[in-house]
Amino acid sequence: MYHSDLTLFTAIPSLKKWILNLTSRVSFFFIRNPHFLFYINIIFFCFLLVFRLILPLVQLFATLTNFHFFFITLPPEVQSPQVLTHLQGLNFYLSLYEQDPEWVAFIQQELNHNTPLEDIPGRLRLFLMEERTSSLRLDLIQEFVSQYNRSEAVLPLEPYILEEAVRSYLDSVRGTDNFSILQAAYQDLRENERESFFFLETVAHNQDALDAQSASKWCFEEERRIRWEGIASSQARLERAEHEHALLIFALYDQERGRGSI
Repeated sequence: MYHSDLTLFTAIPSLKKWILNLTSRVSFFFIRNPHFLFYINIIFFCFLLVFRLILPLVQLFATLTNFHFFFITLPPEVQSPQVLTHLQGLNFYLSLYEQDPEWVAFIQQELNHNTPLEDIPGRLRLFLMEERTSSLRLDLIQEFVSQYNRSEAVLPLEPYILEEAVRSYLDSVRGTDNFSILQAAYQDLRENERESFFFLETVAHNQDALDAQSASKWCFEEERRIRWEGIASSQARLERAEHEHALLIFALYDQERGRGSI
């Protein structure tokens, strides 16, 4: 016990000396760098400004404008006007819909690293045709979904269900990747709407599946309606019971007050 107290007593001066030495060093550092704390505050303020204000605004702007930071580039050696026009068209189609980053990275890798310079124009044209077909197919799907859900004869269905119906019909006629078939179907749908051949054939091809989905949704909507009606009815009964209870209390109070006055 005595030995430990002696060790602690002798260690205290050393600790005090170390603290004084550290304090003097820190003070000397701030004397030599009087603006150090000011710079630290500036850096901290900039950090907060970027992550609390600028970054959320950029994310909001990107969401509102549906902007995609996906742009394909070519090696600087490629300067052909026709090739650059095809490149511009490819980037245009890539910007129309949300793209898979891995797919865009694959196109970039193929055109810049895995394709010889002399083969880039042909490879680029293939990617352009593929994206043009994909964009037209998505336009066709969106138009079909819009036309179907505007029909008063059927219940509106979820877009993914109708998308599967369109893809199923296109697969049956081998038109999924056929630009001519997609273009004709899209034009027919835009001009004739729900009376178009494409619309009628797509519905007929998926009639059983669409009827099953409609029946399922009708049951769900009916169940929800009954549930809400039950809740509303229970709420009305509760309010009526509370009102009658309050009237009964007031009546008893009036009786008690009448007896007291006698």
